[in-house]
Amino acid sequence: MQKIDGYQIFAELKRGSGSTIYKAWDFQHNRVVLIKLLPANNAEAPQWREQFLKESKISARLAHANLRRIFQSGMLGQEPFLVLEFVEGPTLYELIKKGKKLPLDICFYIAKELAKGIAAVHQSKVLHRDIKPQNVFLSFAGAVKLGDLGLAKDRKDTTATASIAGTPAYMSPEQVLGQEVTEASDLFSFGAVLYEMLTGEPAFADRTLPATLHHVVNWEPVPIALLRPEATPELIAACQKLLAKNAADRFGEANAVIEHATHLERRYGLQTTAKQLADFIEAPEAYRKITLEQNITAPKAAIETKRSKVPSLSWGVAAVVSATMFLAGVVYIKILKERMENKAASGATGNIVMAQPATPGANGYLDLRVTPWGVVRIDGETFGKTPLAGPIELPAGNYKVLIQHPRLGDKEMQLQITAGDTLQRAIDLTKP
Repeated sequence: MQKIDGYQIFAELKRGSGSTIYKAWDFQHNRVVLIKLLPANNAEAPQWREQFLKESKISARLAHANLRRIFQSGMLGQEPFLVLEFVEGPTLYELIKKGKKLPLDICFYIAKELAKGIAAVHQSKVLHRDIKPQNVFLSFAGAVKLGDLGLAKDRKDTTATASIAGTPAYMSPEQVLGQEVTEASDLFSFGAVLYEMLTGEPAFADRTLPATLHHVVNWEPVPIALLRPEATPELIAACQKLLAKNAADRFGEANAVIEHATHLERRYGLQTTAKQLADFIEAPEAYRKITLEQNITAPKAAIETKRSKVPSLSWGVAAVVSATMFLAGVVYIKILKERMENKAASGATGNIVMAQPATPGANGYLDLRVTPWGVVRIDGETFGKTPLAGPIELPAGNYKVLIQHPRLGDKEMQLQITAGDTLQRAIDLTKP
């Protein structure tokens, strides 16, 4: 490729569906940088070009220690490019993948620093819309930086057309349903990241897109206390509040998250620093893990989490949604919103409707979530290994359900299916 004045490109790091990332040397400032280039074929596509230039415009007004900086934007012939700060170190995704559950004090520190970056984005009237572990960059010096504003939305831009975008496993319920996206939507994504740091597992990810979207809208994730018994009640409550299905039940703003994190740090005597994060990144196996006291009585002002009923996501609609997902995790699901609105307008009830319609009033549905996994048998018939592709449609009546696991044994139960309703069951095979 051609040389960009002032920079020497020496490595291609990532070639995505929308752009290509190169590693380069900045001669003027004697530093390594990243160059994000929109190839000519994509540069000609209006949607890619518009989003790329929007990212450049938004990034130009964002400057914060917890945000990955954009140093320059320009054109290489007809191809737009951005010069990005190079953060030498792993992404949060890579760190979790390597070590699974992070030490609690490291979780606190990364979460608080990430919340500062989110607060800076929101203060500039921008919604990030793609907060996930892959977009959290950690330096070997212990810095925490939120990056990748490729899907960001400028709330000051009144000419922007409405779109549904994000990475499915980290999208908020309102994003999935095509409803208004606000700062609270970013906080839900932040909660999903915190959950993953604490447990080592994604909160909602599943094998298929429809199943993932269904879990985001309808399911609570596996309880943190089950996957991380040493997590304190207050930390669990904070994560649950961030993951509330109803946006109004979450923290009001990122600054409220920072204040609460500071309160918990004082409460448990935490003084984690960038140096400690750097030590953990360098040698996770040698890091001295701490145990937080769990028997401290929570103050009256402790977080209260609320569970609210939310509209269930139609599996038929979710199947349609899966066809609309394209490039870089961007999901356009206008048809989902229309179906939900039509359902509400018609006064329809019931939780989940399978893609193949049943005789009205004759069938119900069984929605199973099994930890860690199991083979499902109902009245002797095998339905497969969990996670299943969707709820099981059954005629109303009583059934013997058997969940089998080669190491954890079998769990048997009697369940009653009611016509027109969905029976949801979360089964933990690790418990007696």
